[in-house]
Amino acid sequence: MPDAFPAWVIPVVFGLMGACIGSFLNVVIYRMPRGVSVNDPARSFCPECGKPIPWFLNIPVLSWLALRGKSACCGTRISFRYCFVELLTALLFVAIGWKYADASTGAAVLLCLWTAMAIVIMFIDAEHLIVFRSQAFIGALAGTGACALYPFLLPDSHVMTWTDAFTASVLGGAAGYAVIRLVIELGKLLFGTWKQHFDVPAPWSLREPESEREELQLIVNGQPHDWSMLFHRSTDKAVLSGGSVTIDGKTHPACSVTLRYDRIEMENGDVFLLERLESVEGNLTDIHASREAMGSGDAWILMMAGCACGWQGALFSLFLGSLLGIVQAAASRMGFGRNLPFGPALLSAALIWLLGGSQWWQAYIRFISGE
Repeated sequence: MPDAFPAWVIPVVFGLMGACIGSFLNVVIYRMPRGVSVNDPARSFCPECGKPIPWFLNIPVLSWLALRGKSACCGTRISFRYCFVELLTALLFVAIGWKYADASTGAAVLLCLWTAMAIVIMFIDAEHLIVFRSQAFIGALAGTGACALYPFLLPDSHVMTWTDAFTASVLGGAAGYAVIRLVIELGKLLFGTWKQHFDVPAPWSLREPESEREELQLIVNGQPHDWSMLFHRSTDKAVLSGGSVTIDGKTHPACSVTLRYDRIEMENGDVFLLERLESVEGNLTDIHASREAMGSGDAWILMMAGCACGWQGALFSLFLGSLLGIVQAAASRMGFGRNLPFGPALLSAALIWLLGGSQWWQAYIRFISGE
């Protein structure tokens, strides 16, 4: 940072930039899971009446506060999330600018891009249990670029060249991805069976996705189960028994039904391809199915964290993220069998690493090594 600038100037600039970018992140968070283009319409619109929002009513943070959380066009209450995302992005950008811009402005800018992707992933995952790989890849590239520009992001970086840091970043991303994949496979073996019995026949149905961003769901007694969590492999299946099934208006009484990724297999040998069906519903007393212990999107998230933090930061994020996830589940009184968005916890832990957790790690290593 040039000596002519006071120390507070760059963090303030980063904060103002963060507030504006946070406003755009709100657009991405709202539109992408709903299958709405981020670019069309170009201007923000009221989520209730659809009226475009003029620029002077779309100033980050200030507009929400001035309007007291209500839409100016129709008076609909606007979620505090919009203001929170803008404020959170601004504060994180301030922290990154303060910590890194003096040493490497380029690395700080790339870390801001990484942080922006992290915020988008966190809020989409928390609301929709969806992780877009494209966002994780952008974050991973930004993290790797930041490490190459400023190797001191990584532990033991005092002996690294930029090529060493680049390699360590890529290996960190690979390690993060591999660890989660290993957890998924082990979880599948240990906890990947879903067995449930109902004393009274319970309804079930298949719910079609409402947009290209969503996926097919199995609804059992009112509870949704994502298709990708049930059918991760070609051999996975779900056996529904003790009731009847109605396929495209035709009822098949008292039969066992086997669901697979792309088809329905009937007890009598009939096979129905899902892509050709319009409606499927029925009732059951027993279900026996495979189920993922963790979503595959979490692997891409920890890959993104590993690219910015190295393999040590990836493990730190997994450990601390697991603790944060437990606290989150306890605070929300989430019961067993319910899907828990793990992405926000993982990325929160990675942000803690970037903003000081790496120093804690190095101090711990020095302590246990007796240095």
